[in-house]
Amino acid sequence: NAGSWAIKIILSFIALTFIWWGVGTYSEQDRNVAATVGGEAITTNELAEAVAGLEKSYREVYGAAFTPEMAKALDLKKQAMDSLVQRKLVLAEAGKMGLSATDEEVQREIAAVPAFQQDGQFREERYRSVLSYNRVGIAEFEASKRLEITLKKVEGLLAAGALVPETEAKELFRVASRKIRLLVITADPGKAKADAPAEGEILAKYDQAKERFRTPARVKLAVAAFTPDRFGREVQPSEAEIRAFHETNPDRFRTEEQRLVSRIVLPFGTKDRDAVRKKAGEILPRASKGKAEFDAQAKAHSRGKGGEAWLSRKDAGEALSGPLFQASVDTVVGPVELPGAFVLARVNRIRFPEALPLSQVRDRVVEEIRREKGKDLAVVKAYEAQPKAASAKGVKATAGAFGVPVIETNWMGAEGAPGIPAALVQDALLLPSGEVAPVKTVGEAHYLYQVTAKEDSRVPPLSEVRDRVVAEVTREKKAAAARAELQQILAASNSAAELEANAKKAGLSTSLTGWFAPLSEPVPETLAGAGDLRKDLSALSAKSPVPRKMYQGREGVSLAVAFSGEQLPSDAEWAQKKAGFLKGLAEQKKNATLQAFLADRRKSAKVEIHPEALK
Repeated sequence: NAGSWAIKIILSFIALTFIWWGVGTYSEQDRNVAATVGGEAITTNELAEAVAGLEKSYREVYGAAFTPEMAKALDLKKQAMDSLVQRKLVLAEAGKMGLSATDEEVQREIAAVPAFQQDGQFREERYRSVLSYNRVGIAEFEASKRLEITLKKVEGLLAAGALVPETEAKELFRVASRKIRLLVITADPGKAKADAPAEGEILAKYDQAKERFRTPARVKLAVAAFTPDRFGREVQPSEAEIRAFHETNPDRFRTEEQRLVSRIVLPFGTKDRDAVRKKAGEILPRASKGKAEFDAQAKAHSRGKGGEAWLSRKDAGEALSGPLFQASVDTVVGPVELPGAFVLARVNRIRFPEALPLSQVRDRVVEEIRREKGKDLAVVKAYEAQPKAASAKGVKATAGAFGVPVIETNWMGAEGAPGIPAALVQDALLLPSGEVAPVKTVGEAHYLYQVTAKEDSRVPPLSEVRDRVVAEVTREKKAAAARAELQQILAASNSAAELEANAKKAGLSTSLTGWFAPLSEPVPETLAGAGDLRKDLSALSAKSPVPRKMYQGREGVSLAVAFSGEQLPSDAEWAQKKAGFLKGLAEQKKNATLQAFLADRRKSAKVEIHPEALK
């Protein structure tokens, strides 16, 4: 839900962090200092806590869509450092202004937090329970609230002039909400007429682009894979070996840890996710008062099957298993977001791993021994075979003597082929044809191979790629013809009607877009791919309907557009959306003011970042 207030708040918070820093030099004894701002330290613990807080916020907004890849792209550590530096700068300003938070203000802020309320009233017991569950001390939480209030006071003073006059806001609303419709002319190169390429054009294109026709080096190989499975399958361990392996590897032959779990499942849809999460948070303190109360809450609120179930980590799934298997007996964890539902889970009993007797795992023990011995034999046999194959100048007969089949490949490039690792082929490309290579180990497999044929990278002569060159020249000539025809039509047209008539006369395709707001909505699908179009749309009007410009569309087509009409927002629409629009403008102006303040303070405040802090 990219339009939710939660996301807007997070993104606004991130957008405020425009901090300059230098890189300082730190001694070994200062390794717990991540940065300094005007002599004030930011510790590595503070940075770690800020990163964890950011990650939690993103998880609450994006749920399962928040992946490790997204976390890496967002660079949470840098975001956290920026916010901490910003906080130091703002707090320093608060000190200069004599601003701070009183005890009454702190208590008032805490009492207003919905998570600490019951039936709309602050409850001390609930307050302490929620903090205890989240492992946050009361003094620590109240200190953070005090800082938060102080920061808000500074930001409030800085943003005091952020109000936007209503007349100015209404004009901005009119511009932002204005919708237009465009006539679109499409010149398809595939339908354009062009002369056949002359020989000179073909030669010129080949000389200009011959490197694009270069073929990469390639090889054919004879490959034998010495694997643990192949050499372990014939191993027959003795009874003594079986017993010894079982006794010396107890961790391999144990039951999985399991938890007897009761659950409260609260499904949600696309529109009520935040409401359901809030509900789960309200149920949590009551459900944490014992099994009887948990079961009562489950009966009242849960959907799906009730009762208890023994769960392994695999059964619980990735999202739930983490908190569930860290919890002690009689502990409730959650709310945990799963696909389509929030879950509260109670640990009723724990079944710890137990060693399994040999009688139950005998077959597994035998297979493990075969695999371990197979690994050793695969290495020994591969290195035993290699010098013999090199001496015989062939892999096939030597590998056959060891019972290993040989695969003879077709031509392959550096990317490898199914069953043939790319790393092996890349090594082979460095060898001459006919050579038996050293053993190549990839994973648990050891490859004995020979280069049976090789072609170096080369630029093929024109005779081999003539058809491709002719096709390129033809395509370019048709594209040029389509552009020239469209440009001629544009030059002769002063309105959408003239442009449409001239286009139809020339046999070009015409269409009308739907209504869209050029400043705030995506361009219609017809114009997708015309990258630089949007910046020209705001200038189009009844007085200036035809831009003398062509645009590149998808699949090489050329496009021209003309203004066909506009829809302006009504006074009723302005009245309906005025409050939200004014609030948004004020927030933008406030952010701009804060950004200007930070830009000014960064000139005087010495900010140094530990070179290792952001790694």
